Amino acid sequence: MKYFRTVILWSFALLFMLSCGNKDKSKTVQDEAFDLQSYIDAAEAVNPGLNSVDQVMDILDMVHAEYYDMLTNDPYSAHSYKTDFPIAAANLGIYMTDIIYHFFGEATEDMYLSFSAAQELAQFVGVESEFGKWTLERLEGTSVHKDTITLIFNQLLQDSEKYNSEKEMIFVHTAFLTGSFVQKVYITGNILQQKLMDEEISQEEEADIRKLLVIYLNQLNPSAEVLYQAFSEQQEQLEGLVILTTFERLKDLSEKLIELKPTLAVAPVSQIAEHEGLNQSIELVEELRSVLVTPQ
Repeated sequence: MKYFRTVILWSFALLFMLSCGNKDKSKTVQDEAFDLQSYIDAAEAVNPGLNSVDQVMDILDMVHAEYYDMLTNDPYSAHSYKTDFPIAAANLGIYMTDIIYHFFGEATEDMYLSFSAAQELAQFVGVESEFGKWTLERLEGTSVHKDTITLIFNQLLQDSEKYNSEKEMIFVHTAFLTGSFVQKVYITGNILQQKLMDEEISQEEEADIRKLLVIYLNQLNPSAEVLYQAFSEQQEQLEGLVILTTFERLKDLSEKLIELKPTLAVAPVSQIAEHEGLNQSIELVEELRSVLVTPQ
């Protein structure tokens, strides 16, 4: 990660020197200084893996993301998810992603509320062993930082792999990863749409849009395919989460979008904003999330 940040810093430093080296150059030369590929390369370097939310904070920082509290799940709904393990585990994954987003937005009170909701669900699904040792008091003040939040998430994920039986562990683990995945792409997709809606877009904002687009598409594929396959194999245990058909549509669409990524990433911003497949994928993610966060 330190190496990655170093590369990013040097890339931006180089772009800055190129753009500021000679203010008298023509607009054509200034446009050439805007190295589109470097921004795309930086976005490609972000790890979209299912097993971690380590990259969430880096993504938010990289694209100068905005904080919208309406994108997070209501922490007071936690008790209503304790109907069965998959539903609880899926929303546990959502709350853990929300904690990162709240922390990014410096919404401390909301972060604590999401943390309490996550603890409640962790206890219900039986993975609170390490997670339960963390308290709001321990997270107060300067002790709250990115690594602490990431540690909690990763430890909780490891705990879920120690479930009572292998069969139970698998479907709880799948549901947990599904909630985390859906919330990550939900937040990413909505921030992308908000940026595309701006009437005036600066060169820096355009770079953020392209980076976020690449990251969003990389998050979708192959994660959607992996989770769809898992749901297909665990239909009986995951019948409480009626999302298989929607997942299949998202999987198929993500395969088409990832093929279009090289051309879409460099297309005019107006074309990105109006791209039917991209907007449809965001709608499908919102549909998936709606099913997960709606009390059964």
